Amino acid sequence: MTRKTGETVENPWLAEALTRPLPESVRFLGRADVMACLARIDVVAVVGDALANHHLGRTILPGEAYLSWTNEVGAYSRSIGMPGAVLAEGTEGVYGMKVINASVSNPEFGLERAGGLGLCFDARTARVTAVMEAGVLSAVRTAAVTAIAVEATGYRGVHSLTVVGCGTQARVHLALLLARCPGLNRITLCDVRRPVAARLAGELAQRHPEVSFSVVDTPEEAMADAEVALFLTTVAQGYVRPEWVRPGALLVNVSLGDLTDEALLDARALVVDDIEMIIENPRRPLGRLVGEGRIAAQAQENQPSITATIGGLLVGDASAPQPGAGYVVVNPFGLGILDVALFGAVLRQAADTAAGQILELV
Repeated sequence: MTRKTGETVENPWLAEALTRPLPESVRFLGRADVMACLARIDVVAVVGDALANHHLGRTILPGEAYLSWTNEVGAYSRSIGMPGAVLAEGTEGVYGMKVINASVSNPEFGLERAGGLGLCFDARTARVTAVMEAGVLSAVRTAAVTAIAVEATGYRGVHSLTVVGCGTQARVHLALLLARCPGLNRITLCDVRRPVAARLAGELAQRHPEVSFSVVDTPEEAMADAEVALFLTTVAQGYVRPEWVRPGALLVNVSLGDLTDEALLDARALVVDDIEMIIENPRRPLGRLVGEGRIAAQAQENQPSITATIGGLLVGDASAPQPGAGYVVVNPFGLGILDVALFGAVLRQAADTAAGQILELV
């Protein structure tokens, strides 16, 4: 029988069917709470330890859940669920999951492109113990991986840096790299929205008068003098040509696209965060090239190949690449275990300082 709209439905059987539960609660951390906790955490150390533990087999990294659609204005939109655990020696482990959603049209509505939630799980009961805003954590995690890669590949002493794509990721990346690369004194910014790049350059110049900031119109121009180039865009099609790269440079391809097949194939060294994740995702150009047999998944003498993982560099199982007249590409996949490690560190700080709100579930 169809009920009329607004008609009350009573289910007296429901209360009888359920046992009386024990009290349960979760800690909720908004962005301000998360940032206050992050201010007391060495995020590079947390992410670096997680990368090292991953290389040593002390993590659990299931496949991602991926949902995509086109929104009402025709923009690519997606939701990704990223569970994982870090099982460092001497601890019970950190378990959790990141749900990170994004739409490329969000900036048009005054929103950051990506946002989401981080969940922490109790190792014994598997209950959710904390829920936290994950947009800032995701950006910080990504920037920390870049900083670690820059240092692990031997580029911490660079003087010139280019950033292509000047949104939230660029702000976080530059804040971290300016703090960790003491010789950095020339930064070039490029974005399809030139006013966005110009605004970022102006803000940074006020805070860092010792650094020269410039804005250019094309990635080719931006890369001409770059010892390190970061690609932080939303493009899916490659456009960067090998001939644009300064000899000896490092390219950190955080985005899905940016580098053409030729730019990947011509690299003197290719460094990733997880080889299997790259191989299993043909949406990524590097994964597709491995699947096609054009790039080897393990280092080979006479064939373009993935030469190291960041974790392998950190623990000494691989040496920093020597590009000579060539160049190095770092192409991180983005591992949920790194977010989970940060969630755990934030939760520990929140518990110590009574940050956030306690929400009663039952």
